[in-house]
Parts: sequence; structure tokens; C-alpha cells
Amino acid sequence: MEAEELVRSVPELDFLIVRPAIVYGPSDVLGITPRLMVGSIYKETGKKMESLYSKDLRVNTVHVRDVARALWFLVENGTRGEVYNVVDQGDTDQGTINKILENIYGIRTTFLNGIKMAAAAQMGTKFLVGLANDQHLKPFSDACKRYGINDTPLTPYLDEELIRETPTAVVGKKLLAAGFTYDHPQITSELCREVLEDYASKGIFPRELLQ
Repeated sequence: MEAEELVRSVPELDFLIVRPAIVYGPSDVLGITPRLMVGSIYKETGKKMESLYSKDLRVNTVHVRDVARALWFLVENGTRGEVYNVVDQGDTDQGTINKILENIYGIRTTFLNGIKMAAAAQMGTKFLVGLANDQHLKPFSDACKRYGINDTPLTPYLDEELIRETPTAVVGKKLLAAGFTYDHPQITSELCREVLEDYASKGIFPRELLQ
């Protein structure tokens, strides 16, 4: 908001502001991909994946190709000085993502029950993120090395921002009203598998975890 206000303060500047939801797609490393990396660990270990909070926690998404198309569309059709949210119509939540992980990896997922969640909340997000990363980083590194990948930019590391109970719930009606249409109206297993297949083809993600 502070950055946007600074932009608005420049006299006679021709601008508009675009706010994307969580961006995913080929070459994504910071949006949905860390969750995809976490899921791969449970494929390797055969354990059930337990997630914090609930399946209804919003993590609204948008495909990177639609972000690129939206930027071009708004340059030609947007209104000067307006703010546009860029988000697909899937209203993605944690339940959606977990179902995708189940479909891709053949794993089982669940969410912490009320008692466990209450106990986790008492520990605080700093403790929880440390615990999650301790559980995921070494198994992921070990799996990569097992399949001949000694160096990769991909990681299941979650920072504290991603572990907080802060939904990303975005309304994108203004962009739709301007006439924009999405090629990828919701996140799917196929679109996420495309991300992983791309990384596997580059030799930075084990293809064996997709079989």
C-alpha cells in the first residue's frame, strides 16, 4: 500500500496497479511449488501428510500465463490509476491443493484435528515453521540425491509468512468486467504436474517421484 501511494503521488504519471493472487505455473518457485515439493516427500516416505488449519483456508491462485496475458490486456484496455486484482475463478483453498497433491503423488493428506491444532497454535508460528522445515528439508535433499540430483533451486522450505493462518482471498470482478477472460480458470492437477514435468526435464526434480 505504501508503494502504491508513492506511485500515486507522482504528478501526471500514467499508471495502473495490478495485484496478482498466488502465482503458479512453469518456473514458479515461491507460489504453490513449495507445497508441491512438500507433497513429494510424502510420496517418497509413504507417510500421511498432515496440514495446519483447515481445508477451507483460502490460497487463491492465478496461472502465470494468465498474469502475462492480463498485463498485456490492461496496457491496452485498463483505466488509468485503477487497481486490478488478477485471480482465477477457482477460489482455491488448502483442500483444493491437498487434493491435487493426492492426485499427483498418490499420497494421503489430512488436517490437524482440533486438539492438535490448539496445541500447535500455542507453540507459535516461529516454532511451527522450524518444525516443518526440520521435517521436510533433509528428506527432500536425501530423495534428490538418491535419484542423482545433487543441486537444485527447488525446496520444500516454508517461511513464516506461509505458515500463518492468513488467507489469500481475492476478488477479481473488475478485470472480468473489463472484458478479460482466463485461459486457466482454476488450478488443476494437470497444470501442477506440468510444473513438475518441466523441472524434471531440466534435471532439477526427480522424475521418479512422479511415477
